[in-house]
Amino acid sequence: MALLQPAKVRHGRTIDGLTSLRFLAAFWVLALHYTDQMPHDLQERTSFFQQGQLGVDFFFVLSGFILTHVYVRELAARRFRYGLFLQRRLARIYPLHVGSFLLVVGYVLAGRLAGVTFRAPDAYAASEIPPNLLLLHAWGWGRMSWNYVSWSISAEWFAYLLFPALTWLSLRPALGPWSRLAAALALMVAMYVAVEQVIGVPLTHLTSLAIFRILPEFVLGIALYHLSARYDLAARTALLSTLVGVSALLTVAHLGASDLGAVLLLGFLVFATASLERLGKATWLRDRRLIYLGEISYAIYMLHAILFIVYFKILRITLGDAYEHWAGWLGPPAILLTIGAAALAHHVVELPCRRFFGRPDLLALGRGLGRGESALGRGEAPGSSSGGRR
Repeated sequence: MALLQPAKVRHGRTIDGLTSLRFLAAFWVLALHYTDQMPHDLQERTSFFQQGQLGVDFFFVLSGFILTHVYVRELAARRFRYGLFLQRRLARIYPLHVGSFLLVVGYVLAGRLAGVTFRAPDAYAASEIPPNLLLLHAWGWGRMSWNYVSWSISAEWFAYLLFPALTWLSLRPALGPWSRLAAALALMVAMYVAVEQVIGVPLTHLTSLAIFRILPEFVLGIALYHLSARYDLAARTALLSTLVGVSALLTVAHLGASDLGAVLLLGFLVFATASLERLGKATWLRDRRLIYLGEISYAIYMLHAILFIVYFKILRITLGDAYEHWAGWLGPPAILLTIGAAALAHHVVELPCRRFFGRPDLLALGRGLGRGESALGRGEAPGSSSGGRR
């Protein structure tokens, strides 16, 4: 029985099911850091929570898939505007990155004034500020520091810079969808083996050198989109094959068996979810509440570690020796607090900054000012520049 069938229609402008999965991936990372705060070690029972780091690998694969979905036609038609693309990517990630960095600065200063000690004081060194603000701390300059989860944003920025070149390579006429996928899988396996041999850690554990981690996963996402543009899961077995893939992923994560296998299964999950949506199946992934949680998932990811550090530090100081007894009862509000704070940050920081800093006329204005003139001075109306996709 065939696993795939030719796609009958194009993907819609948005793929809501993948937005919903963004929340589940962010929550997996959150669960990793939440269980780290609990006094009881769950590792003896399951590796699932410790494998929450793989939620970041899901985002890396998804980024390649979604960016190709959004921009592939512009690239193929040579209408792609690299400067506007980078401007909008920065508008998407940088304001909340800076805002979360300032939050960490605030609680570190407050903690030092109050005489509070930190478990990793070197993570708040002044020398780590430049690479953090320049988004270079996953490029080998700097390390996990300040808002430590932001290393992945640095890696994403690296992939954004390379995106046009990687996508143009994938658009070569001689390459079909299967050839692209085979090349991506070969790169993934080669990088996984090379990193283990040269650096001595699994590819999926890289943080300060995460540019090597994101590269093959981002390329895998690009290749999976090209396959998805041509093929769907076979309609009769789509739900079953997706269920088998999810079950395999959960089993691998529970056993901690193979990070490489888990990443490949995450890639299959991206492909399967896009296919299910186009086939009109798995409609629960299009629930508006789940989609909304997916929309605020970036804020959840960027804020949860900060809130957990502060919240559980206060609990430890307040409860003292009773912390182990009460942590299980008083811990869950931290999750609700994170979701509430993420929703607030999404509407107060993310969306306004994305609208303002992502405007195409802002780029034109900046170029004009660089030449000693303003767009308004030439009689142009604000927002009159032709726009691209956000």
